[in-house]
Amino acid sequence: MARPKLIDPQMAQHTLPNQTASVGAQEDGIDQERFAADMQLMRQQQGALTVESKQSNERMKALALELNYQGSTDPAVLENSARDAIKRIGMAIFELGGYLILLKERCAHGEFLPVLDRLDISVDSAGRYMAVTRRFANSATSRNLESLGFSKMVELLPLDDGQVDSLITEGQTGELDLDDVSRMSVKELRAAVRKERAEAAKQKNRAERQEAVNAEMHEEVRQIKLLPEPEQAKRLHAEAGKIQDEVMGMVRGNLRRALEKLNESGQDQSLFMAGMVGQLIAELTMLRDEFNLVEVGSTPEWEKWSQAQGAASTSTAPN
Repeated sequence: MARPKLIDPQMAQHTLPNQTASVGAQEDGIDQERFAADMQLMRQQQGALTVESKQSNERMKALALELNYQGSTDPAVLENSARDAIKRIGMAIFELGGYLILLKERCAHGEFLPVLDRLDISVDSAGRYMAVTRRFANSATSRNLESLGFSKMVELLPLDDGQVDSLITEGQTGELDLDDVSRMSVKELRAAVRKERAEAAKQKNRAERQEAVNAEMHEEVRQIKLLPEPEQAKRLHAEAGKIQDEVMGMVRGNLRRALEKLNESGQDQSLFMAGMVGQLIAELTMLRDEFNLVEVGSTPEWEKWSQAQGAASTSTAPN
């Protein structure tokens, strides 16, 4: 009987990885050549990564030396440092704007522009720095906006004070959200601010028109009160009749057309239509009850009087 072949432990330690893998591969029925090629590729990739990592570290050391940077090069540390730098830049913007505002106030006529030349700041840039500082430099606002950067703060300048206050205190004004502002490009922010200004202008115009209408109505009421009582009643009746005509026109026109479209939609809309009409009737009933008005039918008063006279004549006629 053949004796089993013993393997020297020292020789086993010096066995190459690919030889060991090949033995295992043979036992498992794996393609030895392909397995060896894959192992070789993995070693090459690992070597390439090691070389790339070493080169990256060398580049980082060179950049740090060039920038005179002695801190950590860990990405998380660098990100936090960048965030702190952004805050300092924001505060520096208000600081520079404040210096320029004071300089302009202090300089005699004709002396401010030479100061800007010596500081290498253009007139337009100086104007923007001062405008941003005047608008946003108060403590509550600056803490929220300084991280946005100078360019974005300039784009926010066209917003009125109420919109800026809403943006800071509530995080939103209209459709403009403070979180979105931080993610927007300057171009996108400019378009969003333009949209908000247009919407604010529409709301302001509506409010002004309503205020003008109210003022006109108050003036008409004042003028009516100055008239003799018969003239007052006549004017009041005319104004009330005008409003009634407008309401009746809406009912007979727009409301009727809306009901016709619902009725022609191909689906049963009767319940919804009944609700609309019922709500109008309920509102009118509330008005009648509020002013303690008697219920008057559609028959004109003269016709009622005529019918009453005819009935009276019939009852008193001789048999």
